[in-house]
Amino acid sequence: MAIQFDCPFCTSTLKVPDSTAGKQGDCPRCGTKLVIPNPFAAGTAAPAADTAPVTPVPPPEDAPTPPPASQAAEQIPGAPPVDVTAPRPRSSVTAQYLRKRRRSNMGGIILFLFFFSAMAGVGGYFYWTYGLRLEGNLVAARISSDAAKLEQRLNPESAGVSEEVIKTVNQNLLETPRRVQSDLMDMLFYGPEKGGLEVRLKPGTDTQLVRVDLTGDPALMDYISKNGAQLDQPRVAELQAALKNFYTDWNAMIQNQGVLPDLLHYRNTVGLNSLLGGLGYHMEARVNHKIYPCVHEDSNGGLYFLVPKGTLQFNIQGREMENGWKTFPGKYEVQVTQEYQSQP
Repeated sequence: MAIQFDCPFCTSTLKVPDSTAGKQGDCPRCGTKLVIPNPFAAGTAAPAADTAPVTPVPPPEDAPTPPPASQAAEQIPGAPPVDVTAPRPRSSVTAQYLRKRRRSNMGGIILFLFFFSAMAGVGGYFYWTYGLRLEGNLVAARISSDAAKLEQRLNPESAGVSEEVIKTVNQNLLETPRRVQSDLMDMLFYGPEKGGLEVRLKPGTDTQLVRVDLTGDPALMDYISKNGAQLDQPRVAELQAALKNFYTDWNAMIQNQGVLPDLLHYRNTVGLNSLLGGLGYHMEARVNHKIYPCVHEDSNGGLYFLVPKGTLQFNIQGREMENGWKTFPGKYEVQVTQEYQSQP
């Protein structure tokens, strides 16, 4: 029959022969010295409590520190070998508490997400039903061919180029104006006699200039008054960067007698941006699923578009930016109802 007991330090279950009862040995797992219990002495009657002398209990000695696992355990000579089995798993009250706490926390998180989603859905419903609605119908007027002309003076002083470069480029364009012409539009870069640099835009051979009156929708006008400055920031930033590159490239062409800069690129980034405002920069017209640009924005609530000749109805909406987003969330159906002999 073998004696089975647990090591008090590493809790390994040990089995030894009966003949080793009461002897001292080493735990083969942690190397701690221990006394093998004697189960046969358990039935021996203890002396009476009133006759046994009271012996002071010495203070407990510090438990020996188990040696590192890397060191081999040394057995006392003559001590029998001790069998080792894997320690028995023990239940942990702390582990059970932590598991319950994690489950309770997860339930709270799920409940919070549920209520948050529900509130967001309710808020979205009310906003969609009763909130800002940038849609509806607007009217437009065709600008007669004689008056269909837009002009804008450029201001390169804040573009970060030297005054000498500005004068050189302006003088060159005064002597030789440059035109970018297509079926869509005709844009001219030129230096006027009074100095400086200007751009002039006219409709192309296949298009007409129309002015959309935005004042017909109070919600749209309120949107512009609240968001106009923010809408204009990307336009201004793009214009300033493009204007600096325009003067730099044009001056390099003059000095090196090189290739003419990409005028189509500068038509869009310099010419059109100088004619637009914050809202117009983000808008486009759709005619038969084709895109036509917004080319001007005045201070009286008017947006100007180039659309095919004879167009009587079209849509305007936010254009898709380079990042794939549409800043303007609205969409309007426009009816061309009259013609202006001169610009309003």
